[in-house]
Amino acid sequence: MELSGYDHATGRHCGSTSLSNLARYYDWGLDEATCFGLASGLGFTFFELDDSPHRAFFGRPVYLERAFFHTLAVPHEEREGADWADAWADIRSRVDDGHPVLVFTDIYDLDYFDTDTHFAPHSLLVVGYEDDEVLLSDSEFDEPQRLPVERLRAAMNSRAMVPLNNRYITVTDPELGTDLDTAIEDATVEMARSMLRPGGGRFDPGPVGVHGLAGIQRLVSDMASWTQLPDPAWTTRFAYQNVERRGTGGGAFRGLQRDFFRTVDHPFGEETTQEMAAIADDWTAVGETLKEASEADDDRDLRDGIDEAAGEIRQLADREARLYQSILDTAN
Repeated sequence: MELSGYDHATGRHCGSTSLSNLARYYDWGLDEATCFGLASGLGFTFFELDDSPHRAFFGRPVYLERAFFHTLAVPHEEREGADWADAWADIRSRVDDGHPVLVFTDIYDLDYFDTDTHFAPHSLLVVGYEDDEVLLSDSEFDEPQRLPVERLRAAMNSRAMVPLNNRYITVTDPELGTDLDTAIEDATVEMARSMLRPGGGRFDPGPVGVHGLAGIQRLVSDMASWTQLPDPAWTTRFAYQNVERRGTGGGAFRGLQRDFFRTVDHPFGEETTQEMAAIADDWTAVGETLKEASEADDDRDLRDGIDEAAGEIRQLADREARLYQSILDTAN
């Protein structure tokens, strides 16, 4: 069974690409950057991990995909916690009914990534299945990927980083329930509010990690201890990847938010778009500082590079706080 009329495309971030692939399938007319912005996609979550690389952060909120459907008032169902047999039976039934299923995974268990690093949640679409294989539309690959069903089961039940428990989302009626102008403003206000006051918005960020600007500030303070970690060069290299690679779209996801502002007619002024662009560029510069530090020849240069990056991030946190408050002030 393979969905008829589904057109796979790659993109910059797994979540926003999956949403834009859904938008194309359902004829919503939304590109990836617009899907990202409508999902209140800019955010921040900082993690302390038990295993290597011991520290990680995302420049997006964990509820990005959920927010997209709620903001656009698209009828959908989100399920989590079901027994695998029941979840897999339901996923197959949804595909049989003509709906791609958005699932949340750990790339460690997706064999086609060929990686020994846990990274979750990575979202993608189930677009077909047969016998003991599933067909996956993954933003990182030019063609849909085939995977043994048992490996998908493992990927959807990972306990690394953000614990997963057979979470998936399916559209039940592909109709947008609100107008685009309203959705653009609501999503942007939600993004700003959640960055300034995590948990004070519409969506619960959950108990794992430190969120919003508080997460950026925790990252800055924590970086002073990185040289005491088991492999500080890898921790620093992974931080660079969290800024500029691993599906961030560039600049710790700030590049996607910049492109959202450039794409849509938003009510927050050209200064907002320009400042978002400058912040994205400066996060990219932070990534370069982290990359260079991770390649340092000695411990002292590594320490100095980490300190330099921490100072740059501290300044960015202050700038972001001012930008988000200006968005809320404009909305009020």
